[in-house]
Amino acid sequence: MHLVRLFERADFSILAFLTGFTGRFPVFDHLVNAISRLDTFKGIALMCLFWYVWADGRYDESLYPAIDRHSRLVTVLAGTVLVGALSRCLQVGLHVHQRPVLSDLGLNFAVTAFNASSLNNWNSFPSDHSMFFFALGTGLWQVNRLAGVIAFAWTILVIDIPRVYLGIHYPSDVLFGALFGFLGMRAFLALPLEWIEGVISRWRRAHQGLFMAGLFLATDEVGHLLADFRELAHSSMHVLIK
Repeated sequence: MHLVRLFERADFSILAFLTGFTGRFPVFDHLVNAISRLDTFKGIALMCLFWYVWADGRYDESLYPAIDRHSRLVTVLAGTVLVGALSRCLQVGLHVHQRPVLSDLGLNFAVTAFNASSLNNWNSFPSDHSMFFFALGTGLWQVNRLAGVIAFAWTILVIDIPRVYLGIHYPSDVLFGALFGFLGMRAFLALPLEWIEGVISRWRRAHQGLFMAGLFLATDEVGHLLADFRELAHSSMHVLIK
């Protein structure tokens, strides 16, 4: 309980500091809001990094000498989706706190271009964005060290911090989201996946056109945080429970 109060005090102190800049530079607030809302700056940018690693011939074979680089990247993509699903389960199942912008904290958040009531009003812990993209960064880091560092830095600076600044998440949400994403991907890649990656490698060579089309579809959905599939699942559940 003492640790929880410590995190709550730290969260509030950081939010109070950040919101002290609200309104000083309206253009800055607008840009932060746009970066936070638009997938181009989040998943799409990191999927471009994924495709760079896919096409880049430089690869440290000492990291995974017995596997095919492309098969490992497909495995990383699948692990990212699974960790993302876990993050949503944790958000729905846990009851830690609401989003700061929906709570009565007495802080002035820079909400300039979207309706705060449109945000999911359930528990915001852990941050699904942080968990999702730190998992991806962890997977990329195990294939290409530089790409992994870029993914981590991009997630922190472009995805996590703006969402804290706008009151979409507490700092502890993104901190534990990053930790859970890192540990989740490490645990996933520690599984005996060699036979699956062997199947992927053989299927890719036998059906290159179909494989690449499917991979493009997968990376497009991951780039949009599976928005289409989530909307389809949500609408289907709404119909089924009527």
